[in-house]
Amino acid sequence: MSEENVEVARRYLKATEEGTRGAKAIEALVSEFWEPDGDYYPVRAFPEATPCHGRDEIMNFLIALYPAWEDYRYVIKEARAVGDDRVLVYGEIHAEGRASGLALEGDTYHCFWVRHGRFIRAEDHLTAKNALHSLGLSGETLEAAGLSE
Repeated sequence: MSEENVEVARRYLKATEEGTRGAKAIEALVSEFWEPDGDYYPVRAFPEATPCHGRDEIMNFLIALYPAWEDYRYVIKEARAVGDDRVLVYGEIHAEGRASGLALEGDTYHCFWVRHGRFIRAEDHLTAKNALHSLGLSGETLEAAGLSE
């Protein structure tokens, strides 16, 4: 089951690129990948970030977030199963502000808890240490936690 969960997380992050195409794409994304009572905790460092509970809150947050970005891409560097129901994805965001033209590039860590092929919880982090702690692992790097090749 753990490798299937990794594939679910990969497909979801690839599909987020479609989120910049409007509310219908985001609604389909949330409906396909999230449990009705799922919890999402975006990167706390972003001013607009707020914890979301349930599909409606997650959808509303993403509807406000994704259209602000032009040419949004997420490149997965590594995705690993952590136990049977958790997935850690390390990757890089590449985006440009639609109105501002501001470029955004940087590493992110996504923690997913998966049940029956859907997310029951997801957290985004800017550091490996925080992501690992969130998943109940120790260490400050992926290598220290035994998660990097």
